[in-house]
Amino acid sequence: MNSMSKLSLLPIVCLLILSAFTGRLLADDMSVSSPSGNHVIRFLLKDGVPHYNVSYRGTAILSDSGLSLDLEGDGFSDRFVVEDTQTPSQDDSWDPVVGSKSSYPDAYRECVVQLREASGKKRRLDLAFRAYDEGVAFRYMIPAQKGVSKITLRSEDSRFQFTDDHLVYWDDYPQAEYSKVQLSEMPDQAIRPLLLETKSHFVAIAEAGSLEHYAPMMLNRSGELQLITRFRSGTVSANDSLTTPWRVVMVADHPGTLVEHHYLLQNLSEPSAFDDTSWIKPGKVWRSNLATDAAKAIIDYAAANNYQYVHYDAGWYGPERAADSNPLTVVGSIDMPETIRYADEHGIGLICYINKIAMSRYDLDKTFRTYQQWGIRGVKFGFVDWKSQSDMEFLFGSIKTAAKYKLIVDIHDNFRLTGIERTYPNVLTVEGILGNEELPERGNPPKNVLTTSFARMIAGAGDYTPCYLNGRVVSRSFQLALGVVFYSPLQYLHWYDQADRYAGRSYPELEFWKEMPTTWDDSKVIHGSIGSYMTVARKKGERWFVGTIVNEARSLDIPLDFLGPGEYTAKVFSENPGDKKLVTVQSRAVTSSSSLTATMRFGSGCAIIISPASAK
Repeated sequence: MNSMSKLSLLPIVCLLILSAFTGRLLADDMSVSSPSGNHVIRFLLKDGVPHYNVSYRGTAILSDSGLSLDLEGDGFSDRFVVEDTQTPSQDDSWDPVVGSKSSYPDAYRECVVQLREASGKKRRLDLAFRAYDEGVAFRYMIPAQKGVSKITLRSEDSRFQFTDDHLVYWDDYPQAEYSKVQLSEMPDQAIRPLLLETKSHFVAIAEAGSLEHYAPMMLNRSGELQLITRFRSGTVSANDSLTTPWRVVMVADHPGTLVEHHYLLQNLSEPSAFDDTSWIKPGKVWRSNLATDAAKAIIDYAAANNYQYVHYDAGWYGPERAADSNPLTVVGSIDMPETIRYADEHGIGLICYINKIAMSRYDLDKTFRTYQQWGIRGVKFGFVDWKSQSDMEFLFGSIKTAAKYKLIVDIHDNFRLTGIERTYPNVLTVEGILGNEELPERGNPPKNVLTTSFARMIAGAGDYTPCYLNGRVVSRSFQLALGVVFYSPLQYLHWYDQADRYAGRSYPELEFWKEMPTTWDDSKVIHGSIGSYMTVARKKGERWFVGTIVNEARSLDIPLDFLGPGEYTAKVFSENPGDKKLVTVQSRAVTSSSSLTATMRFGSGCAIIISPASAK
């Protein structure tokens, strides 16, 4: 990865108030502004208790909100004084191994406040506050020190005090349907990221950085218009010192901007742990039935249509819920050496499912070493638990073991990214999403898809598993567009289809998926309204791919001002007015001053490829 770091200890804009202590200039009230000045996070002590607040372009987003840690045993006292501050800043960018952009900006201003208990043992607690143009973040650090040994954290009490009774796009389970409720009426618990709509802005609360030795964050109701962080399960333990993940507050004028800024969670995570990432390959995947011939048929299609992987899902080593299903065995209908030989011959990789039952009951190092020896290229984790510190330690250990044997990773079922894909870029995608596995009439109608495409995708890649010919598909133009709307470096397509349904039949519109990449040089949300419509444009090389989906019937003008100079050809894959399961394909000349009008009925979509006119 390229990195032109400009890390320095530059001054930041701070509001300073002299403390009552003589002999040094200390701040018990200070503000950190983002490089643009739009986002501001302010720290203050109120009667010795740490608080913070957040504003965006001069508008208060969070009023004074308390910060504390609940330690088991001899916990911190209730009052602190400021002992010292540091003010690092950074103006940088970095190139992801795979990403929604070829390069992510990474510029911030920071203030690290060193606190000390005002009485008792006078132990130290540090708070770090960062302000990016994409949002603000804070975290706690208990440094190694005398009087601190074994740490057991019963809860982290980070509060988010809102200024009004905002709308919340609420879910409490990673594969749940979203509900739109008032903050005052929100159920007691929510998961992250949590999207809120104010009268003038959109706000997301998220979690970023390593959770390897921490428990995932819940957001619980606590007081009037207030949320508080809680662990999903249990406590958090550490020896001598502890650093929490970052708590993130993102604010934007438009909800699509929050989706574009998903990389902020990666900015708050550690750089890649790998020196060699050449083996990490994104791509399009098609799931096979559990038979050698079925896999070969998909491999043939994949090789001819620019797909990169075939996948054996649950059951390939035995019943997925059976404790004695051995992940080093193969069911009789699959000749694994022959499948891999045939896939290799055609330039296609094999990904295989393995769930936590098998991962925890068998020697995982031996298992993944064997997969590498067989020639398997990747693993999809199933039954992933996401509640406790031990769950996270198991998951991170599995990710690192997979990397040891050069296996890419797709995580199902209930985990959402926190930026860890920067540190472990073999994690190409995760589920944590109510995808096309769920029927529209059972909680996933187009309105929910268009809530998910905003609220969920703030966390980063989502494995949505689009279908195409399956009977649950109402509009095929809608399905085509999902490959662009939902960013996922591993894009599982045709989820419930098999290749024999395509044999001898022509679907010219599938050119869109054939040409569509899964990682991008640039990505833009052109316009959208949560639950109603969304248009996303993504660039690879000189071409742009555009996906539009709608809930209500509407015509949308799509401005093409993101194009460069010159003439282009737009190939438009749109809904057939007479049959939502048919797609029409038309081409027209366009420039950056053009706009395209997509007319769609309820629950439909439009997909577009835009290429330089000179391209053959």
